[in-house]
Amino acid sequence: MSPQDRPRRPPSGDAGSKLRPGGSGYARFLRRAVLGVLIPGVGLIAAGRRRIGYVILGGFLLGLAVVGFYMWRAGQVRLARLGADADRVNLIGYGLLGVAAVWLLIAVVSFYLLEPPRLHVAQRLLAVVIVIAVAAAVVTPMGIGSHYAFTQRDFIQSVFPDEEERHSLTIPPAATNEDPWAGEQRVNVLLLGSDGGADRDGVRADTIMVASVDTVSGDTALFSIPRNLQHTPFPEGPLRDVYPDGYRGAPEAEFWVSSIYNNIPAEFPEYFEDIDNPGAEATKLAVGEALGLNIDYYVMVNLDGFQALVNALGGVVIDVPYPIPMGTQATSWGTCTPARDWIDEGEQQHLTGGQALWFARARCGPPPVSDDYERMRRQRCLLGAIAEQTNPFTLLTRYLHLESAVRDNIKTDIGRQRLEDFAELALRVQEAEIRSLPFTNEIIQYHSPDFDLIREFVQESLEADATEPSPTEAPAEDRLPADETDHDAIVDITGDPDGDAQGVDPLHDHTNGDTDAPDDADGHDGTDEIDDSVGAQPIDEVC
Repeated sequence: MSPQDRPRRPPSGDAGSKLRPGGSGYARFLRRAVLGVLIPGVGLIAAGRRRIGYVILGGFLLGLAVVGFYMWRAGQVRLARLGADADRVNLIGYGLLGVAAVWLLIAVVSFYLLEPPRLHVAQRLLAVVIVIAVAAAVVTPMGIGSHYAFTQRDFIQSVFPDEEERHSLTIPPAATNEDPWAGEQRVNVLLLGSDGGADRDGVRADTIMVASVDTVSGDTALFSIPRNLQHTPFPEGPLRDVYPDGYRGAPEAEFWVSSIYNNIPAEFPEYFEDIDNPGAEATKLAVGEALGLNIDYYVMVNLDGFQALVNALGGVVIDVPYPIPMGTQATSWGTCTPARDWIDEGEQQHLTGGQALWFARARCGPPPVSDDYERMRRQRCLLGAIAEQTNPFTLLTRYLHLESAVRDNIKTDIGRQRLEDFAELALRVQEAEIRSLPFTNEIIQYHSPDFDLIREFVQESLEADATEPSPTEAPAEDRLPADETDHDAIVDITGDPDGDAQGVDPLHDHTNGDTDAPDDADGHDGTDEIDDSVGAQPIDEVC
């Protein structure tokens, strides 16, 4: 027998035993293979491929240092701008996929080079399972991050129009990097709440608000416009030529400010040609003239969007001051239909999207549900609760649900090229004080408003320091008598489709059908400490 034909013997120390699952050699192989997955390059170095291993390891550590340094230096502002740029978000998505692919390739090569000879099938299978599990733990976050990035890209591209393809009569001149707001001290955004849900025909802009934001400080003033405001003026141009004394005619309900959204574009189709949302554009012109402001952009959310948004956030926790009916509507007899359910009274109540919707819009029920100012208070408290509970962790963990809810239920003419500036401005708004001024019957007569007075209120609210009170009461001759309370002037953030039932205003039914129940002269239940009806107030003082 020649030496070559002699069977090989294991070296001293029984190396074969070391490759058993419990042997030290096999354990060392597993440790190196796992470390090679966790830290790119380490496995190659352990396998003897030192030069390429050190190059990969150095690149990995340098990449970590660069990302860490950027995150440290960027801060919230740069990160917000980064997430608002569709091109950069798209690059991040593909970058994460590329990093994950290279990471896995290095892990596979390291495993192959580290694998010792004469492994049993069970040993190899165990090693493969362990390495795959570790690799999945490393790569899965990159895959999730890539999915989030592509979702954000699609969201930006589907909701926010391209400025080069967008046409508008009101959007200010193009901004520059040096002056993103084109020299404007404030940016004014029309906020519309429509009742255009899946079970309704057409769209009604029942909620009309304007957010005027200081572009430097983020100081924000919210102006609520009653949907039944009449004689709304138009700026100079063909609309004013036809309606020189404001938007008026018969029947009266067809000439409310809320009806401008549908009626004016239909009456002047050539004037709004090529406009993506002519109804919003017409409303911007009218509301801007009424307030004495140049309305730059609009954002519209419908009923389904509000409910879906709250559900996407996992609900909202809020104090419920009294039982609130759900599903009630006004009848032709001045009473309310039976409630299909009730929101129970109690502190720190968790509301679903449907419950939050009725918390905000319930107006037909026993006092104080039917009280107009109480409804306003509930709405503003709900907005405050949502804002407080929408933290970065919630946005991250529920982002896909939120994105879907917003994408399907929102319209805007804010261009995607301006989104970075708005993202940065939103951070300033969070740190600043938000003040609110609803134009109720305590300030104006909705059927014969004094627009000079309205503009005066607006300008004083914008000029006043956040700590100084805004005007709180109009002259007596400009206000409605105490017995002519304008309940329709209260703005509902969700739309108010139930107030038109055969001309009945259920808020006048403070007894919910009980004619013997007393009705407070001032329309309150005696529990108010802050008069929500007048003056621009910090929104966090309302609740």
